[in-house]
Amino acid sequence: MKKVLFFPLVLAGFVSFAQNGMNVYPFLNIPVSARQAALGGDAISVRDQDVSFAIANPSLLNKDSDMQLAINATAYLADSKYGTVAFAKDMDNGHFLTANARYLSYGNIPRTDESGFEMGEFSASDVAVGAGYAYQFEENWTIGGGLNFITSKIDTYSSSAISGTGGITYHHKKNRETASLVFRNFGYQFKSFNGVRENLPFRIDLGYTRIVPNFPLAVTITVHDLQQFDISSELNANGQEVNIGRKIADHFSLGAELFPERSFNIRLGYNVRRGSELTVTDQRSFSGLSGGFGIKLSRFRLDYAHIRYHNSANVNQLGVSVDLTSRSGE
Repeated sequence: MKKVLFFPLVLAGFVSFAQNGMNVYPFLNIPVSARQAALGGDAISVRDQDVSFAIANPSLLNKDSDMQLAINATAYLADSKYGTVAFAKDMDNGHFLTANARYLSYGNIPRTDESGFEMGEFSASDVAVGAGYAYQFEENWTIGGGLNFITSKIDTYSSSAISGTGGITYHHKKNRETASLVFRNFGYQFKSFNGVRENLPFRIDLGYTRIVPNFPLAVTITVHDLQQFDISSELNANGQEVNIGRKIADHFSLGAELFPERSFNIRLGYNVRRGSELTVTDQRSFSGLSGGFGIKLSRFRLDYAHIRYHNSANVNQLGVSVDLTSRSGE
């Protein structure tokens, strides 16, 4: 019974996070990895060997991401299961390719009639399979793009679409800073659930990451959903109308990574919008906060994130990355 009640709330929440409940396939905006989730959930400017970030921003591909395989999985909200996989290949002369997939299963949902009487079960799931390309056309500049085939199923109903992502990244190696602009989830739904074509969760994100000089800390700031000014709920937790300051702040997510270039990293993030909209009045809920760590062991890296959505809804996400490059003597 708990699952019956919570499933529609989760769907509504996904849509709300996508863009105020007006779009389909909101799972495209779920964090693509445990590392991204720990850094606030929206980071698109972390440029290193982590190939998972190329799902959200193909222009982050670089020589360090060559032959990297990343797998992330989590038991998501309301007993749903979510996972991603990504791989990249350096084609030389500044050309890079990547392939990825995302999957969200809502599990088996009780089917009920109008009076609430159970009449069996049905399932629901979302899948996106994609490929991307990037070109480093100057020492500091890379452009990239990707295409995804999306299919979604709810019981006997299904829909499908093609989505695209395009981005440009500036990386200054000496200053150890990266800035990215990304256009995500634009495309076309060629088969809808009920004959009415729906919009994809298009968004424009701007991100900046820098490793602090003389201190082992990388700071990431992301301004998301720039295509629309007002992405906030109409009322705050106290039932008052949201002011312009809050509407601006809701576009920001923040992340920090301690020891970013070491074998062990500690991460902390805060998503302003999630923290504002899911907070509980007169309770310390810590909504919007996230944290995690990463450990590198030989060819393998293990990442973990804990994401605080609500007092009754937290998510733990795991990721494993493998370096598949050949090494002499191995």
